[in-house]
Amino acid sequence: MSEQIRQGSSRVDGPLVKVCGLRRPEDVALCEELGVDWTGFIFYPPSPRNVSPDHVAALPRGRAARVGVFVLQTAEEVREIMDQADLDLAQLHGGQDRRFCEKVGPERVVKVFWPLRYPNLADLERDMGAFASSCRAVLLDAGTAVGGHGVSLDFPSLARLTFPRPWLLAGGLSPDNIQEALGRCRPWGVDLNSGVEEAPGRKSSVLLRKVMERIKAMPSELSKSKSKSKS
Repeated sequence: MSEQIRQGSSRVDGPLVKVCGLRRPEDVALCEELGVDWTGFIFYPPSPRNVSPDHVAALPRGRAARVGVFVLQTAEEVREIMDQADLDLAQLHGGQDRRFCEKVGPERVVKVFWPLRYPNLADLERDMGAFASSCRAVLLDAGTAVGGHGVSLDFPSLARLTFPRPWLLAGGLSPDNIQEALGRCRPWGVDLNSGVEEAPGRKSSVLLRKVMERIKAMPSELSKSKSKSKS
């Protein structure tokens, strides 16, 4: 397992950066060039960014850890796809329970939560806490199910949360709002997708370079989140 998975972000002066919804070899190569920490691949047939395990296995492999996004598969299918596609982590986007996470392997799981499902922050913190021993990290996404909504969460409210594990922020992040998100939420990591695309599954080199420049321009202390546990 790669060093950035064991220790968190490979850079010491900013958040971990994940780029998701990758399909093209040139986009994967650009992520490597720009120092992206995690590259993400979606295994969800209804998504326009869906890929097959064989497709991902054939993509160039660099230093970035590789993350599979799963919604409908069984735990056994997730493990099989991870082996076939040469993945490091499984991002569980289908409301999977703790037993599911344990079958995949807690050290390999990024568990997704949707704040808009909850009437208050205390209930969200309670549910995240219940998964503290069943995942490596948690991810907060917009909407109330699956992902790819292209909208952002309420950044100030997230700043009031205490997280049991390192956490990533997703949902409509782009060059236009990335610095606000980092300044207000201080996430351990950010998950970029539609906000750096020219079309679904086609990343924009201009937008991706711009968002990385703006992330790197942020003071390092603004990306540190509250967490009860170490990464």
